[in-house]
Amino acid sequence: MNFIKPATSQDVAKLAGVSQSAVSRCFTKGASISTRTKLRVLEAAKKLKYKPTNLLSNSILNENSGLVGVILPYVTSRYYPEVLIELHEALRQAGFRILLITTDDGEELDEKLIQPYLKDKLVAIISATKPTDTFVESCIQKRIQFIAYNRSWNIPTISSVACDHKNGGQIVAEYFLQSKHQNIGLIEGPRGSFVSDERSKGFKQHLKNNKKIKLHIEKGFFTYDGGYQAAEKILKKNVSAIFCADDTMAFGCQDFIKNSKSLKARNQIEIIGYGDISMSSWKSYDLTTVRQPIRQMSKLATQLINEFIKDPDFEPINHIVQGRLIKRKTTK
Repeated sequence: MNFIKPATSQDVAKLAGVSQSAVSRCFTKGASISTRTKLRVLEAAKKLKYKPTNLLSNSILNENSGLVGVILPYVTSRYYPEVLIELHEALRQAGFRILLITTDDGEELDEKLIQPYLKDKLVAIISATKPTDTFVESCIQKRIQFIAYNRSWNIPTISSVACDHKNGGQIVAEYFLQSKHQNIGLIEGPRGSFVSDERSKGFKQHLKNNKKIKLHIEKGFFTYDGGYQAAEKILKKNVSAIFCADDTMAFGCQDFIKNSKSLKARNQIEIIGYGDISMSSWKSYDLTTVRQPIRQMSKLATQLINEFIKDPDFEPINHIVQGRLIKRKTTK
């Protein structure tokens, strides 16, 4: 008697001429997929007699599972608590629980750091801290999905959801060019920070072809004090505009300008931050900034987990979302 191997999502994807993730979305309630693609997938699935596996209905989601590890650095930053609120709400609505794990600035995620928590059955890990190769391999062996949050480390075996940081820097640079600024300041985050490097890279690359531009760069280390001290140095260069690679540094920059008695034409200096945390809209700051759509990003991360659970043949997906400039009183 010949055994006929059941069709997999990979077989369906090949016949339909689509990606495996498209097949997964077709059979995931509420997932985004075009009507044309869905019809192609359903037709291929019918021909192959494909039956999607729904792991949500079996024992894999028992009382000890449905737990998602959320790993965040910079817990004293005002950005990550807002991320955590959105992630918690998106995961809660999908029936998941959160295990919060914090890391130090610059720490690399390895097995030793998370080992005490692995007695709990983790379905997935959402992390803004870079993992070691060994840790990624361990997650694969344990069938724990790993999702990079607001990062893209080019690790082919993990998924990611990230804002297009480079494009965000370009948006700010284009605004300064349109506003005819020629003497410009840039306050970066700490050395080696992925998000700071990408934002700064996009900003500098967009300005480099304009030979009239003079760019003055200082480190602000993603802190209020760092932004305050960097502003003191940069403003000695008589800049007319400053891009801060995150909002917290921009607040320090603003307060230095407000407190500086010797600074002339202080109201003419344009400042743009990055992130659009809630403080940015406070009247005392009213900061123009690049908004990161953290609610959308949290929903996408949750969708990835659902797709991973339902599809044994799930392949990593990288979502890039666009930020946009939110104009307030620190620009004209």
